[in-house]
Amino acid sequence: MKVSTVTKKLKDILSEKKLNRLGKQVGFTKRRRNIDSFQMVISLIAALGDKKTRYLSEILRYYNQLTEQNIKYKPFHNQLAKPELVELMREVADRVFKHWVNDTLEYTKESFSQFDKILIQDGSSIMVDGSLKDIYPGRFSNTCPAAIELHVTLNLKKGCFEKTSITPDSSSERNELPALDTLRGQLLLADRGYYSAKYIKALDNIGGYFVLRAKGLKTIPVISALLLNGKNLIKKNTVKLCELITILPKDDLIDMDVEISGHPSRLIGYWSKKEKQYTFLVTNLSREKFDANEIGKLYRLRWQVELLFKECKSYNSLRGFQTSNGSLQESLIWASLIATTLKRFITGSIERLYGVEMSTMIVSKTTSLWWLGILKAIVKKQKKKLLRALNNAFEFLSENATRAHPKRDRVTGVLQYGLEPVLN
Repeated sequence: MKVSTVTKKLKDILSEKKLNRLGKQVGFTKRRRNIDSFQMVISLIAALGDKKTRYLSEILRYYNQLTEQNIKYKPFHNQLAKPELVELMREVADRVFKHWVNDTLEYTKESFSQFDKILIQDGSSIMVDGSLKDIYPGRFSNTCPAAIELHVTLNLKKGCFEKTSITPDSSSERNELPALDTLRGQLLLADRGYYSAKYIKALDNIGGYFVLRAKGLKTIPVISALLLNGKNLIKKNTVKLCELITILPKDDLIDMDVEISGHPSRLIGYWSKKEKQYTFLVTNLSREKFDANEIGKLYRLRWQVELLFKECKSYNSLRGFQTSNGSLQESLIWASLIATTLKRFITGSIERLYGVEMSTMIVSKTTSLWWLGILKAIVKKQKKKLLRALNNAFEFLSENATRAHPKRDRVTGVLQYGLEPVLN
């Protein structure tokens, strides 16, 4: 990969001609204005990606700085408040998720080769202005009357968004699971909020794989329950899980054969010191390739999506803004996700160009020295300045945003699970 390749990929999406045409297609702009789709999209990415933007007035200042205009707040807000801006930002985000990607990790375990992708599903709640409670009702009406739930499917190998959706926080999480016909040959990791006996049965039938935290299993029949030493706790007849729990050890993993809604399944149980109860993981992965310990390690890969949410919220302004306009709030969420994706794309590109292990979190929070220079060169359509800004950013980040403890990461971090960064 060359820096010029990165430049081309950026300009393929952030093209004045393409973005202005898209803006007309979705109805955001109908005639030529001082504020066009091209400038608006890039200004939103710049503002939301520059650490913690808290107020709408700050976005205007970014816009004026990048475009060298002197737009006043009211006409700018009128454009921000357009419902068509949501369609524009969502479409740009969809293109970005497909185009600004690198294979940032590779599998080192042979058993992982059976998966086309490892996908991690999770959601994060975003508290928004209380005036939006009728549009985005929260789960906790007293303490958080209005909230948005951002649902994300993370592609582990690429370290980026595979799929995203935005719903009211009170909506069912299970409705946002990936479509079954997209999961053949893929491994899905998800928390108990996404657990559905019907879904995992259908996923198993179409040739997909899963490790999900399960719930509501107290009455399911347990056919066998193996400890790590091979001892079977089930002597003769099957027992209900609620009966078996009373004799389960708290210092061992239990690998069980069970039936869930009549479907043969594998269930891993372990004692959670934090929650002071047993946690159960349901999977269809074979014991021959994945023992109970490895199932637990696979499930812990879910932590990567939590780090992604932290990156979005801490350094890409994924938050509720003080606005009673629901479409405006949603537009800003899409802008935050685009900014996060751009930073991760740059991070992966540096790893390939310089052969160093990078930290996405450090890259994301060191924007003051490089972020705006890249985006301003794009807005001003200055090819040489864009190439220079990218080269300077790559050099700086390759020296100042590497992983702090790469050796430790192979012992206690994500790389302990049979993964390695792609450095060429």
